[in-house]
Amino acid sequence: MSEKEALLSGIDGIIEERKISITIIRNLILASIFVLVLLIPKIYISNQIYYYSVKINKLLNEYYSLKAENSILHSKIEKLKFKNRLNSSEF
Repeated sequence: MSEKEALLSGIDGIIEERKISITIIRNLILASIFVLVLLIPKIYISNQIYYYSVKINKLLNEYYSLKAENSILHSKIEKLKFKNRLNSSEF
């Protein structure tokens, strides 16, 4: 029995040495909280930049389409003016 007890006590000593201590766990938790504190604002700002860029792209597309529509309407107005001048000169 003494050999078994010696062997078990030796194994217990090895297990005790390899256990994670409370300070290591505390340091890991503090480090992860610190990293989160640093990363959360960066993630938030990146998301806001993305959403604003999507809005800007949408507005730019609307602007270009309205600008094209404006040029089409101007050409139609010029055609109507020209037609009106021709019709008024005939009378």
